[in-house]
Amino acid sequence: MFLKAVLKPLLVFAALFVCLTPISPGVSAQDDPNAQYILVQSGELAEQPREIEVPVETGVFKLQFNLQSTGDVNWTIIAPSGNPLRLDMPNLSISNTKEGTNEKRSILLWDPRPGKWKIRLSGSGKFTASVTAQGELYICCVQFFGRNGVFPMDRFQPVRGARQQAQIYASGYNIETIQFQLVNEEGGLIAPVKFRQSDYSNPYNFTLLVDTPGQPFRVLARGSDLNGKSYQRMIGWLIRPQSPDAQAEGGVQAQQWAAPQEWNKSLVEGEYKIVRAEIVNWRDEPLLSEKGNPIGIRLKYSIRFPVEGSYSPFPSVYPERVSLGFTGALGMRVHKGSVEPAPDGVQNPSQGIFGGRGNFKAGVVYNFTADLIPNYVAFNEQKNSFCLQTKAYSQQAGQQGSQTSLRERFEREVTSEMKIRYRLTISGADLDGRQPVLTENAYRPMAWYQGYLKEGAGECQ
Repeated sequence: MFLKAVLKPLLVFAALFVCLTPISPGVSAQDDPNAQYILVQSGELAEQPREIEVPVETGVFKLQFNLQSTGDVNWTIIAPSGNPLRLDMPNLSISNTKEGTNEKRSILLWDPRPGKWKIRLSGSGKFTASVTAQGELYICCVQFFGRNGVFPMDRFQPVRGARQQAQIYASGYNIETIQFQLVNEEGGLIAPVKFRQSDYSNPYNFTLLVDTPGQPFRVLARGSDLNGKSYQRMIGWLIRPQSPDAQAEGGVQAQQWAAPQEWNKSLVEGEYKIVRAEIVNWRDEPLLSEKGNPIGIRLKYSIRFPVEGSYSPFPSVYPERVSLGFTGALGMRVHKGSVEPAPDGVQNPSQGIFGGRGNFKAGVVYNFTADLIPNYVAFNEQKNSFCLQTKAYSQQAGQQGSQTSLRERFEREVTSEMKIRYRLTISGADLDGRQPVLTENAYRPMAWYQGYLKEGAGECQ
């Protein structure tokens, strides 16, 4: 449970099914296929200055400005304060290289200030400006689908005027709103994209309805973060649509795709506030066995869903502080649960807790109860009793005895007299880790361990 809670927001599907093409002859901004581009923009100057806006959201810890050019192109980075970036700052790294008429320049900035940055260009010549970011927010992995399935990157050839289904993934708890656009090589808007939130229990998966334009394009995502700061991410690959009668050698043309009729109600265009269920209230209390022994945590929470749909509001509960060598034994997992009133389509109300998917109505307050037990405990349904899974923690120390054995760490954790509080997240809700939430009560692991021994729990067979 602990690993799931920590890794879930970090998992993204690394597949980018698009047509790969350079930006312009001799100039390529796609040096790193995994980079998170804020923008990629190409053009040509003829003595007229140009300013390119670069929105930087909260949580970016590294920002890199890049300029590839031919001719005599000058650049200045303007900070959110409106002043030129000082190049003598200690958190900067500057690189300049030149090969013939091609010049590459970059400025790497650590811990940038959130806000609206700018690239100011002057002079004359061809250029490609790009900006990459590393931080909490990650948008990637466009997958285009046709009637014959998913097309691999080197074979997918969108046809001009065809309608395609695509999926795109985002990772970052700080996303509040989002919209999608198709833009040209110069960064100009071609058209907004209709889309829908694919899964209300996972607010970072979106389905796009793309009408293929008649010119090369990129996919752009933009919106605002939890702090009201603007963010922007651009899929770096340039897609070159094919003419309807073109048959590229070895290629596969994607067939036009029509959205299901029920999509018409959920497709949006423009800025969209991500749907998250509202936690009306919640509380935690000690979980007691029928004999009155403490064996875990009982979590009660009430949810109001903003729109009718299929949800799985699953709780993740894990210790507030995790030290080096943490075994995971004190992470909590759901033993059983209930929800009232029962959602539509769920015969067993406990399915609403265990990851099953029910259809919840908008505006109705649903009351959930989840009984959570430590990871080292299992429940035998046939015997109606608990057992301890301690064999998984029986690894011995290193050859020299210098490392504490897994078994020793396990025993130290589960027999600790120190009271600990737990972090809490609920998937698809506004209690999803965007802000730290701790249990109201502190719990003593030793009390749980002794409680299971009093219950007669032995080693699981």
